[in-house]
Amino acid sequence: MDDISTEPMPESRLVMLFVVRTALNTAHRLIYPFLPSIARGLGISLAAASGLVTLRVVAGLLAPFLGFVSDRVGRRRTMEIALLIFALAGMLLAGIGTLTAAAMAFALYGLSKVLFDPAVHAYLGDTVPYARRGRAVGILELSWSSAWLLGVPASGLLIERLGWRTPWAALAILGLLGLWLIHTRLPPARRQAASCTGKPLVKDVFGTWRRLLRRRPVRILLLTSLFLTLANEIPFIVYGAWLETAFGLSLSALGMASILVGLAEAAAEIGTTVITDRLGKRRSVLTGLLGFAASLVLLPWLSDQGLVAALTGVVLMLITFEFAIVSLIPLATELTPNARASLLSLNLTAFSLGRILGAAAGGWLWQWQEDITLHAIIGATCALIAALLLHWGMRDIEG
Repeated sequence: MDDISTEPMPESRLVMLFVVRTALNTAHRLIYPFLPSIARGLGISLAAASGLVTLRVVAGLLAPFLGFVSDRVGRRRTMEIALLIFALAGMLLAGIGTLTAAAMAFALYGLSKVLFDPAVHAYLGDTVPYARRGRAVGILELSWSSAWLLGVPASGLLIERLGWRTPWAALAILGLLGLWLIHTRLPPARRQAASCTGKPLVKDVFGTWRRLLRRRPVRILLLTSLFLTLANEIPFIVYGAWLETAFGLSLSALGMASILVGLAEAAAEIGTTVITDRLGKRRSVLTGLLGFAASLVLLPWLSDQGLVAALTGVVLMLITFEFAIVSLIPLATELTPNARASLLSLNLTAFSLGRILGAAAGGWLWQWQEDITLHAIIGATCALIAALLLHWGMRDIEG
């Protein structure tokens, strides 16, 4: 493995990146519980507001093209560009608040996310030794659950007291603050940005893709990521409908159940910081995948045992999935050290494709049969395929 740094990253820098990314993730997570409030504020239907979320997903499909930016111009500069775009999106929603401005803002939020995430993970890959990278990635990924547990409740209070535009204004301010912190407090990675080959940018991008996809571990990584997200999305997209149908939960009860989602994610991310480096990245991902498949197999049986058992099954599913996917990130950062962000962006696209296909398949299956059993069986099958791919395709990779 190609370590760039032999010195541990100062905790203050890791905490700074965690706080900045929590703000970015809050913008993505608060949309779901507060979409009706956003729709009312814009004077549109809930269905039309849901279409705005699609714009964010579409922007995310640009990830393979944008990852190359980080490899070419540098990690820190890419993060700064992403935060500037993020702040602009918040200003559009808070300051203008029209449907057109909202459409632009949601697209910009998607753009900022797919710029920032590969760049920050590539930065960790450049500056944190591989032996300690699982811990660093786990701490950074706590920003996903902290956005749900802290950012979303805080946004709810702001909406309730000051109106639906207020959280977006606060996030814009946090984005500009994060931009200043990264510019002034985060040193450039020791590994320099990829040098320009002299070819046009588009040819350079496609050339990088070809070089990456010729490598078997890269192909295996992308397929593993695709099947892992399929395995999660097919059952999880209907978990609210399943709990409501099977146990008659009210909307408020479903909201309380969603707290379990954030706590389960946090538990898995903390587990990653403690376990992944010691167990090894590849073995950690395999352990998470096998545990994830087992939890999905158990889910229908637990559903028959009552609400508490069913929620326990959901927690087990989320913990094992999150542990697998977070452990996969440090493994991915070391497959192609000279093109980290490009590979991470391709992998982000594999995640996005898995979510899109899984959401469509899960919704269709629920219309056909309102029973979690089929969703769980298909999800477990996808998780086992991912485990087999990783075991077979990366058996020569240590750590």
